[in-house]
Amino acid sequence: MRFYKITPYLIKVAFVVLIIGGLALPSSLYAQKKKDRPVPVGVAKAREIATHSSFEYPGTVQAWATTQLASEVDGRVDKLLFQEGQYVRKGTPLVKLRIDPFVIQRDLAKAEKKLVEARLEELNTGTRPETIEAAKSAVIQSKARVRLADNELKRIKKLYKDGVLSLDEFDKADAQAQAAQAELEEKQSMLNELVAGPRSEKIKQEEANLKAAEARIQMIQDNINRATLFAPFHGYIIKKETEVGQWLEQGDPALSMIRARPLKVEVHVPQFQFNQIEIGSTAKIMLESYENHSNGKSFKGTVIEKIRSGDPVSRTFPIRIKVAKTNSKLAPGMLVRVELKPGKKKRKTLFVPKDAIVRSPRETVVWVVRKSKDKSLKVHKVVVQTGRLEQNLIAIGFQGKKIKPGDWIVIQGNERLKPNSKVNIVKKIH
Repeated sequence: MRFYKITPYLIKVAFVVLIIGGLALPSSLYAQKKKDRPVPVGVAKAREIATHSSFEYPGTVQAWATTQLASEVDGRVDKLLFQEGQYVRKGTPLVKLRIDPFVIQRDLAKAEKKLVEARLEELNTGTRPETIEAAKSAVIQSKARVRLADNELKRIKKLYKDGVLSLDEFDKADAQAQAAQAELEEKQSMLNELVAGPRSEKIKQEEANLKAAEARIQMIQDNINRATLFAPFHGYIIKKETEVGQWLEQGDPALSMIRARPLKVEVHVPQFQFNQIEIGSTAKIMLESYENHSNGKSFKGTVIEKIRSGDPVSRTFPIRIKVAKTNSKLAPGMLVRVELKPGKKKRKTLFVPKDAIVRSPRETVVWVVRKSKDKSLKVHKVVVQTGRLEQNLIAIGFQGKKIKPGDWIVIQGNERLKPNSKVNIVKKIH
């Protein structure tokens, strides 16, 4: 065995080691006690709520109806009674064409109608007695001329046979007798016609002429009416297509307008969700505001159309939603967020307070408090996926049955927790 000489230097080194060792022992004991000390936390219960499952998509507002008002008749633009962007009610006059030529045509047609009415009235009234008497007198005069011509012919004929007069004189007398007889027959026919009254065919012909005159007046009046373009529905003027003084032919555009209410919103959903959405399903349309992107205007909608023709690139299908009440806040072309509830059946979903969510670049977790075997309270980390919001609650999804309704979830003091850390509940929020 080798012995060393104790020197004053060695005595000083030993003294320092004893002092340091004495200080280090209480410090490690303190750290151990601090590690075992429970972390104070605030908790709230996980809740199960029966809700509709929902999907959220970006959507575009569309007009319910867009129309281009065109001229129905040829004419020159006389007045424009609107401004672009103006709201107009159904039946409001918007464009007036010059109608002076139509007015002249209408007046002429009315005059022709009066002429036909006069002729028809005369036919329906029948022949006047004075006219019949005049015709009878004409027949009597014709009979007298016939007798005179016959007597003259007999005299000429006798003289011709005696060789006193020539054949030419005889032919002349015979022709006069025939002419007198023809005139008598004509006068007698006219008298018979006047006594019988107008023919029914003539009356029917004039009645048809009267109906044709009335139809012409109606057609011209219709052209006058159509020379003014009216708003077909409540809506907004979006484009002016003509100017005062421009000549419009039938079919030329004058203006374009859109219907104000209701509106449609179109979203494109993936194919695996397309068949889950039914006609009549409810939807929530959210218009974000510039002041607060998370709390904009919201509107109720109903699915009305499912277009069964998808985009071959994105594999999405159009769904159209009717929005009846917009309060003039939505306009075609606006971008909105649409929350669709595909089914009518509700399913139970687990919700936790929003403050229970702890996010990091790698994962999103919540901390669940459970009793350990030694009766102490410890926390367990559960990786979750977040879903829809319900006021201050948020839906969560996770693998297995790691969280149950009624479990206490840490909502305060959860930023620095580690798995199996002991906790002390200092606040419970029900």
